[in-house]
Amino acid sequence: MDFKIILIMKQLFLILLVIFLAVSTAFSTEQTPDKLIIGRDTIYLKSFPLDYVRVKHKIKAPFDYGKYTFPHTGCYRGYIATWQIIGEFLTLKEVQKIDSVGTQLNIIEYLSSSGYTPKIINGYVVADWYSDTLRLYDFFSENFAYKLNEFYVSKEYSRNRDKKIELIFENGKLIENNIVPIEDYKVGDTLYVNTQHYFQGWWDIWELGYNIKSQLKGVVRENNGKMVRLEIISYGTDKKQRIRKIQNKINSNNFWANPRYCKKME
Repeated sequence: MDFKIILIMKQLFLILLVIFLAVSTAFSTEQTPDKLIIGRDTIYLKSFPLDYVRVKHKIKAPFDYGKYTFPHTGCYRGYIATWQIIGEFLTLKEVQKIDSVGTQLNIIEYLSSSGYTPKIINGYVVADWYSDTLRLYDFFSENFAYKLNEFYVSKEYSRNRDKKIELIFENGKLIENNIVPIEDYKVGDTLYVNTQHYFQGWWDIWELGYNIKSQLKGVVRENNGKMVRLEIISYGTDKKQRIRKIQNKINSNNFWANPRYCKKME
């Protein structure tokens, strides 16, 4: 096939790809997460346990926002819930309206008035209706997920079956917790982190593709309680040109990552 035809086809493909990504982004809005407290740890939920009981028992939305039951497209459920593990059970600690004063919902009154009789532990509602398997939330691009302070988990879908199971709940009881505490990542540990680096310019595209995926390997030199600083010892390639391009995208001497988005080398 003529080289010019190949070049035109590649350009057309890239244009169509950009259009597809733009349309997909326009019709999908990231939802504000709930919070889950386990001991001293806070996990961010992209799965919303309160909505399970609301749908099952046809309970109305907890808050009104004028003509709507939600404040914006980033939170269609209209609230942020905070959950806490007490003993072995998932309990609902608070439900907050997304407004300037953070209006609090009277949870027991709200559920009871809708005909549902909640189970209570230490004054909190037990989510005995909730059974789910939660895995690492994989919406975030590998280009920046490891940079997040927060750790996100979501309901198990077919598209994320390759992700490690983090939490399993059965009837509100936490029966499996595989989330590694931050303090378990020690100075001297070796971690792998998958990264994806984008490059602009036609020469980069033809030479290396639209992006460079690499598996960085580094040794933990510092742990600040949320992130770890890695000394990079491998870029996942021996190609000097590719290494230089990756080095231009990251600060190899001050590389911070959330270790729970990494893999530990045993």
